[in-house]
Amino acid sequence: MPNCSAWTSPKPTLKPKMKVIDLYMFRRNFCIVAVSVVGLSVIGCSGSQAENPNWAKRFRASGTVTYQGKAIEGAEVTFTSKAGNSTGAGKTDSSGRFKLTTHIEGDGAVAGPQEVAIRRVNVVDKTPKDVDVSAGGVALPPEITWIIPEKYSIPNKSGLTADVSEAGPNDFKFDLK
Repeated sequence: MPNCSAWTSPKPTLKPKMKVIDLYMFRRNFCIVAVSVVGLSVIGCSGSQAENPNWAKRFRASGTVTYQGKAIEGAEVTFTSKAGNSTGAGKTDSSGRFKLTTHIEGDGAVAGPQEVAIRRVNVVDKTPKDVDVSAGGVALPPEITWIIPEKYSIPNKSGLTADVSEAGPNDFKFDLK
């Protein structure tokens, strides 16, 4: 956010008085607009989400992801309904735990059989810091390291499935090899 207090009116010089006033008005109006935009952005992004009657009913679903017996942090987990009408997603914490979200934080996934995908990669930007891509510089391809084998990242090819039940408890364990 701009430091509006640092923008003081310039000392009058031999320039016409109207120019000094216009510059002052521009700076003041710019500060007002900048503060308003930031304020509206915060208000717009912090509103709560309401349940939509057209959404399929969802059931809380969570689980744990381990790879070679160790909890995996930061893995993206997706449950894709085999009926093809919904996808729930979550991200693992430091203990490998995840909670699925379809529409509203932690609302779970639709009931029924699911194709599961789990993805965890490290991406390293290899473009030198002095290259300005926005000014026409050429970016180098990033270096991608798969933390979990890539085969688990494609829902219909991962071999991972789950069956979300209306009765619950819907706590799934995925021990990847």
